[in-house]
Amino acid sequence: MNAIQQHATAITRRSLLVLGTAVIGGQAPPVIAVPDDALGDALDTRDFITPGFVTDFRTLPRFASGRVHPGPPRPLTDPAFKWVAGYVHAGASPGLPPYVPLGKPFPAFSWLSSELATYPNADAIDAGRYTPFSVADGVLTITADKPPASIQPLIPAGYARDYISGAMSSYPFSQTYGYFEMEARVPAGKGLWPAFWLLPADLKWPPEIDVMEILGDKPDTLYTTLHSRRFDHGTMHGYPTKGAGLATGFHRYGVDWGPEHVRFYLDRRLVCSQPTPADWHAPFYLLVNLAVGGPHSWPGAPDSNTPFPARFDISAIRAWQRRAYL
Repeated sequence: MNAIQQHATAITRRSLLVLGTAVIGGQAPPVIAVPDDALGDALDTRDFITPGFVTDFRTLPRFASGRVHPGPPRPLTDPAFKWVAGYVHAGASPGLPPYVPLGKPFPAFSWLSSELATYPNADAIDAGRYTPFSVADGVLTITADKPPASIQPLIPAGYARDYISGAMSSYPFSQTYGYFEMEARVPAGKGLWPAFWLLPADLKWPPEIDVMEILGDKPDTLYTTLHSRRFDHGTMHGYPTKGAGLATGFHRYGVDWGPEHVRFYLDRRLVCSQPTPADWHAPFYLLVNLAVGGPHSWPGAPDSNTPFPARFDISAIRAWQRRAYL
């Protein structure tokens, strides 16, 4: 019996509890906003096109090295696919330093100024002789911990030096529409912030699809969020859902994104459905990370009870296209 079989805990229709909504700039629609949908509906997989995209982590990913240049989107199923360690944004977000500093030679790190962990890319991992990624028994683990002495001199001045953690993305490998899923076990502890999300391959923001965010001090609450410039009210609609045992077992976090509707799933049971925003009709790439929040971030900073090293265990990341979306 492997780690997934030992710890997998399915969420049933009756165990789901919608906790409310969050919105910036206006009123969010109800959590189930697609006619004929119901909380807890099972995912319909009958028209999935197989084989799809599957990373099941039998071995450690071979991360792309060198600078990531903006380029045209490529399919997730491209034989040349490689994960990229760290974030790949080509420019700065408003009010924040660049994720990858423009013109800076590698080894490079990415960092968000509200967080306490930096993310090394493949070159920094090699130069620092340290990686936040490991694989055992078919599970990829992203570890957040104090930076070892070998990597501390490489971290750029002004970046957080409290923790080193892992982020990885599929850029420029991406897809328009389909079902995207991660099977994972999240860490518990204040300040820990695991996430599975999608961003547009043209590197503009918003839009953004947050399939899963969990705050370590609330490990039984799943947050799914839609970001768009085209909402009638606000730019962010968020929906928390209660799901028992998210930090104690492996669970499936998924989004079924189509041209008309987008549906979010926990263990393939519906937790949120919305009309597809008008700026969600282009290729998006995948991201996974374990953030460590700072004092002014959403999860807050770790406290004396937060366990380190903190581990985010991922057994698979998958994507399928639907025939109905072609």
